[in-house]
Amino acid sequence: MPEVYDRQKMQEDMQKNQSFVDAFSKIVSGKAGYKASIEYKQSIIKCKKCNTILEDNEKFCHECGAKVEK
Repeated sequence: MPEVYDRQKMQEDMQKNQSFVDAFSKIVSGKAGYKASIEYKQSIIKCKKCNTILEDNEKFCHECGAKVEK
């Protein structure tokens, strides 16, 4: 499963690259100089034990103390 997160991270990094955004915008619009808006999907991390919504950088649930599995 870690490879899924690696691929997602690579895709997010690529979408933040200005040359990618310029090329994508030109393909979508057919015009140079057009800026397409790329929406980012926000991933929600929940505790498997108590369903508390957690921050991305937390390693343990702040409610029940269970280890967070991403």
